[in-house]
Amino acid sequence: MEFISKQPAANIFHHPFWLLNLEDSYQYRTFIVAVEDESRQIVAGVPLAEVNSRITGRRWVSLPFSDHCAPLFESETALDALTNALIALWRKNNIPKVELRWAYPSRPEIQATQQHVLHTAQFCKTTEEDMLGQFRRKIRYCIRTTIERGVRVEMGTTKDHLQQFYRLQTITRKRHGIPVQPWHYFENLGRNVLEKGLGGVLLAYAGDACIAGEVFLHFQQTVTMKYGASGNINLTDLHPNHLLDWEVIKWGCTHGYKNFDAGRSAIDNEGLRQYKAKWGYMEQPLIYSYIGSMPKEEGKMIDIINAVIRRSPLWVCRLAGELLYRHIG
Repeated sequence: MEFISKQPAANIFHHPFWLLNLEDSYQYRTFIVAVEDESRQIVAGVPLAEVNSRITGRRWVSLPFSDHCAPLFESETALDALTNALIALWRKNNIPKVELRWAYPSRPEIQATQQHVLHTAQFCKTTEEDMLGQFRRKIRYCIRTTIERGVRVEMGTTKDHLQQFYRLQTITRKRHGIPVQPWHYFENLGRNVLEKGLGGVLLAYAGDACIAGEVFLHFQQTVTMKYGASGNINLTDLHPNHLLDWEVIKWGCTHGYKNFDAGRSAIDNEGLRQYKAKWGYMEQPLIYSYIGSMPKEEGKMIDIINAVIRRSPLWVCRLAGELLYRHIG
């Protein structure tokens, strides 16, 4: 932890509590691969999790359910040594594949692919007006009109807050045809991360109705927008998610955070990319590096699952998440 705390590039995905959450939720074995110098001081490292699945096979991932996880290092020489160590461990442990969610130095054993872009920004203005001035006019309009229409935001870390968010998350995932994370994952997230002072839940209310929610995490200099959800799609003209994003940015600036991570977007998801661009997020290629075999394309199966979930009751979306999530990684 001492090495991580000295690395300005470290974020919540490098924190031991995030690894603990993966262990508790999905029974993964997590570990650190680190390189030491001659004085036994760590100069490079990266966390990994071992996923053992009868469906998707055995592999090491850095890290499951994390959009990205950059290696931490003090020099290019240390990064080279870390890369060589990962390749040596892959061979020694006979691991079919290692998935590293970042760009690593080129090696014959490493294949790289880019299917996503990463969105990051720095919002460091001191007043609300200055902060609002960084966004496009449409974003400012949505924030102001949402407030004028009486939408209010509540922040917390309790089980009640997480249950409200989970209800909205299930509705959102069903709408997109995606299995929702198991409820015990959010319980563990609350206990292992949020209650440790490393994040929070924001809920937007129109009257007494909770209509949208967001989970954000923070560590070192970075605030990470991890999950966003909304309920009745007919209420989206209130733009509650705009207000929630604004509240997270405002909270981060007030508490001295410099970097904001809005996660990844698929390259072909133009709508989501444009939405994030309006906030001032900059895109960068998000490269994943693979040692060993590349992941298989499962487009047809995913399309079938998406269609079934969209046409099914909410409990199907929840059951699919309970059955499948630990195998996805």
